[in-house]
Amino acid sequence: MDQRFVVTAMIGVGCLFGQAFAATPEVPKRKAGHWELTTVSPGLGKTVTDVCIGQDDNIAMPADSGDCAQTKVAQAGSEVIVDVVCKKPHGKQTMSTAFGGDFNARYHAIMKMTFDPPEGVASMGVTIDGKYIGPDCPR
Repeated sequence: MDQRFVVTAMIGVGCLFGQAFAATPEVPKRKAGHWELTTVSPGLGKTVTDVCIGQDDNIAMPADSGDCAQTKVAQAGSEVIVDVVCKKPHGKQTMSTAFGGDFNARYHAIMKMTFDPPEGVASMGVTIDGKYIGPDCPR
């Protein structure tokens, strides 16, 4: 058997196994501590909020999201796309968010939400920029 063929075949098999065992993308996790979040959305405009992020942070689901199903996470270049569906007593909310950044010092997110039935609006978008301030949260 030709030695070049064997080497080429081994490289091909290695690439296939490398892809098969590549890490499954996960929901990004922000560093615990004090963060400044700047959100921009139509109708609400720009808002700057100080938040305290704990070790159990789930960036994909706001605290008032309701009963949420398993998240779907996909890598798209340098961004992570997270899709989640949450049920509330009055309906369903679907959120799709593209996250980018290092999540230790900063991150950027673009979130699209749809509501069924519509809660005044059928859908809305929000842009979020997070900046890490430090380990100590404001009181």
